Amino acid sequence: MPRESTQQSARQDAARSTLDMEITHRDRTVWVSLSGILDRPGLDAMLGRIALKLGDRGRRIVLDGTGLIHMDYRCTGPLLAWNRTLKQYGHQLYLRNWSDYLKAILVMEDWERELGAPEPGLAIYRRPATAMDVTRT
Repeated sequence: MPRESTQQSARQDAARSTLDMEITHRDRTVWVSLSGILDRPGLDAMLGRIALKLGDRGRRIVLDGTGLIHMDYRCTGPLLAWNRTLKQYGHQLYLRNWSDYLKAILVMEDWERELGAPEPGLAIYRRPATAMDVTRT
């Protein structure tokens, strides 16, 4: 039986995390600051809350991923479908401050970069430095 003072790993803490969001609305922009883990229930809740802020056409929706630590890959398809619906009403979706890790999850389904996420940086494709320590002669 573990003692009460046993530390939980970061992975265990992350597994229990949920999506937290803060939505601010200024002029024609809806800014959504996300933190935690974006999963399907969290995505559905986020979309419902944003829908209440849209009102009329021509809004900018910014999803700020600064605090996101993980995204369930099954959210990519619904995000793509939502983006297409937004465009029909003249809205624009922007992803800001998404880590290379999160971008890599997005591009598994978003080959056309519809969500506007730039290609993940080359750093995620590089081998670890220890694997590259090869002596050339």
